[in-house]
Amino acid sequence: MPGRTASPAPAAFPPARARADTLAVSAMIIGVVAFLGGWMPVLGLILGTTGVTLGLVARRRSNRPELGLTALILSILAVLTNIVVDVIVVVSMVTQVNNLPG
Repeated sequence: MPGRTASPAPAAFPPARARADTLAVSAMIIGVVAFLGGWMPVLGLILGTTGVTLGLVARRRSNRPELGLTALILSILAVLTNIVVDVIVVVSMVTQVNNLPG
């Protein structure tokens, strides 16, 4: 039909962000749990080292490396906190043993 024009193209939407894969989400969950549990003497160290490992792998292989970086930072803080807590516990135990009578 003459005089008829094509309809305008729909408005372009911004590109959708890729969904985070399970590796990035797992690293983030372990990182948060390690950060919150970093004050527990042995558990915090185990969770922290696991979180550091998952965070490093997620930064390299994930489609959402920022989650891996956040998990890595939280896990490193958990490990450092746990080392301080472990030293305090050991020093406290040695002090208590030295103060025993006999």
